Amino acid sequence: MSVIAFGVALMLAWMLGLVTRRWGSVDAPDEERKHQSVPIPRLGGVAIFLALLTTALLITALTKLSITQSAYTPAALVALAFLIGLWDDIVTAPTVVKLLLLVIGGAICAFYGLVPDALNSPFGSIETSVPLIIGSVLWLLVFTNSTNFMDGSNGLAIGSLLIMFSGLCAAMIAVDPNADIFLPLWFALLGAIAGFLIHNLRGKLYAGDAGALGLGALFASLGLVSGVEVWTVATLALPFLIDVLMTLIWRAKHGRSWLKPHLDHAYQKLRKSGWSHMETAFLYWGLSATCAAAAYIAAKAGGEAPFIVFWTLCLSGIVIWTVHRRSHSAEQ
Repeated sequence: MSVIAFGVALMLAWMLGLVTRRWGSVDAPDEERKHQSVPIPRLGGVAIFLALLTTALLITALTKLSITQSAYTPAALVALAFLIGLWDDIVTAPTVVKLLLLVIGGAICAFYGLVPDALNSPFGSIETSVPLIIGSVLWLLVFTNSTNFMDGSNGLAIGSLLIMFSGLCAAMIAVDPNADIFLPLWFALLGAIAGFLIHNLRGKLYAGDAGALGLGALFASLGLVSGVEVWTVATLALPFLIDVLMTLIWRAKHGRSWLKPHLDHAYQKLRKSGWSHMETAFLYWGLSATCAAAAYIAAKAGGEAPFIVFWTLCLSGIVIWTVHRRSHSAEQ
């Protein structure tokens, strides 16, 4: 069933991608951040989520797989993020309004249970509701927007997310073998992403804000309810988190607004220095695969391993990001 789900979702996403390439909103060159030679359709996120929803409905109908009530809150946040992104794709929504809506949506969902069971570390465990709710709201906001920030090079963000989702699925099964009953749904998600990438890697279709925000919210939400240690989920997300958070810190240090479009991310610097879309995507896919492998090993080992693995990779990534930024500055 998992292989069939993957194939059906892939074909649906690919076919729906052909449709969305012929109508709808486009990303036009602007000589600032968008350097493509021609306008590119940007409603690929619609193709991904329609393919995923259709395949998921078929799976639940054929297998009698029951969806628990606990899935409603993550689904609500994903729907909100998707609709906010779709709004921006079609008419260009105000940035502050989008952020405010995501904060409110994340806060409501966290209040209604979209939080991890605990935050464990060698120094103690946090299990009280208020800190977990605050932390969950921050996590949902940061990662959802991080995906959107990183979606600026063909295949990079969505391809990396495919690897992150695969890693999260593997980590879930590592800590709870019974979680494999949901494998068809996971494969449907991976298939939908893969079907979109057929278009995206050739620069024919963008995921748009609907795809980036929707998938970002989906990963962030599933990470909170997966039963996997928070540190393991964060390890999977490190390629995005380091580039985004370090860039925001760098911009704040240099007095630059967080809300204005820019070309200061590490992947954007690589593209500016001559790296192709594919070379940049392969680099981030490799980083994502490395983090996914480390996250799986940590989840399997349990104990303090998730905490140790996260901070080891996090500090290493920060050093690499800093060296890259300084080398780029020296070249200028």
